[in-house]
Amino acid sequence: MISHFIHFIRIALLYTKNHPQLLFVFTLLIFLPLLFLYTGQQFLDVGRANQDRLQKDKVGVLHDAFSSLFTATHFDVDIAQAELSKMVFHNPDIIDYSLSKQINADIVPIVAMNSNEVAIPVANRDLFVNASLRTDESIIFEFYEGEIRTWSAYRAMRTADGSLYFLYTKISLGDIDALFVNREQKAYSSLIFVYCFVIALAYWHIRLTDYKYLYLKAEKANEMKDLFASMITHELRSPLTAIGGYAGLLSESLSVESQKTQALRIKDSATRLLSIVNDLLDVARIQSGKLSFVKEHIDISLVVMEVLRELGILASQKNITLSSSGIDTSHIVYTDAKRIQQALTNIVSNALKYTEKGEITITVEDMHANVELRVKDTGMGISSDDQQKLFAPFFRVSNTDVSKITGTGLGMWITKELVELLGAKIGVESIKGVGTHIVISFPKDIRIS
Repeated sequence: MISHFIHFIRIALLYTKNHPQLLFVFTLLIFLPLLFLYTGQQFLDVGRANQDRLQKDKVGVLHDAFSSLFTATHFDVDIAQAELSKMVFHNPDIIDYSLSKQINADIVPIVAMNSNEVAIPVANRDLFVNASLRTDESIIFEFYEGEIRTWSAYRAMRTADGSLYFLYTKISLGDIDALFVNREQKAYSSLIFVYCFVIALAYWHIRLTDYKYLYLKAEKANEMKDLFASMITHELRSPLTAIGGYAGLLSESLSVESQKTQALRIKDSATRLLSIVNDLLDVARIQSGKLSFVKEHIDISLVVMEVLRELGILASQKNITLSSSGIDTSHIVYTDAKRIQQALTNIVSNALKYTEKGEITITVEDMHANVELRVKDTGMGISSDDQQKLFAPFFRVSNTDVSKITGTGLGMWITKELVELLGAKIGVESIKGVGTHIVISFPKDIRIS
């Protein structure tokens, strides 16, 4: 039996360790309500005690006032009756009163709320005798009549001739106790409301913890996905590069034109696959935050020259003029030359895809606070709706004319991410059927840490 109990405790502790939110829930559902209950009860007890003290002070003041009036004036039954009636009128919680005189061994009422009690010695003589021990304060005894709490208050008064009189008042505390019961019920009702709120809060916390657990689980799965994608792309790059290289060598060694064409198609397909793999690798690095940067002061004009040199042959094959403007002077910015060249290459390559004839111009211009790099083409242009989606992942322009143009739709998204990670801004200006301008703006004083 003990071993089963210890085993149960061990399982419970292990479960609590794996689900620490249970401690918080236990605190919300058990500890806080008990604390509210205890604190509320303490406030009610203090309030009830203060109310009793105030009520006793009130009784003492009434007795003092009557005693002062009684001992300072010549005794008169009618005056005493009138003053006692007035006291009851202004204090409806007084349900009985009498003014008695000690005659020999008896205490005889001479004024009473119930006239039938006048001149009949009181039965509870000991209570009056206790009050006679001190004539400067009232003696109060507490009783219950059924469920109603009452006070019997006695005040001894000695006149100038040595006679001993007793003032007796009976006070009902039923209304006061009912008021506190009502307040106590309201306090418990409020506690129930608070408890319901605490239950909702505990449920929300449990759900939030579950969401956090699911989020961490999804994040871990996403990390594994990125790791898998990165590993796969790395593994694919080498064979694809080799396939492209061997296909190029094969095309040069073949003499039959049809075989040479097939070899070149193999090379083009391998190159296209390698481009897709590189895009996927960049996406994985960007999403995982592992894309490295080497920031330094560079001349954007030199980057533009390098892109022109790399893509000049492809442009000439399509009979498109690839030119530049503003690169005859230096334009220094603080950025990563390799990543900016990658972004600019993506933009110009994209322009070459969607431009059938005309020209593509890369301009660099000093705009005082910024250096603006603009790629202008005379292609088919982009509609206003498509411009808003241009930098979204996997987006391609919705046009029947581009159905034969290959691509993953990741190039412009990667470009935007690279540009923004380097602290620059990228935008698009286009008129459908006229052409497109892609603008990159570099702050001159940017420092990327």
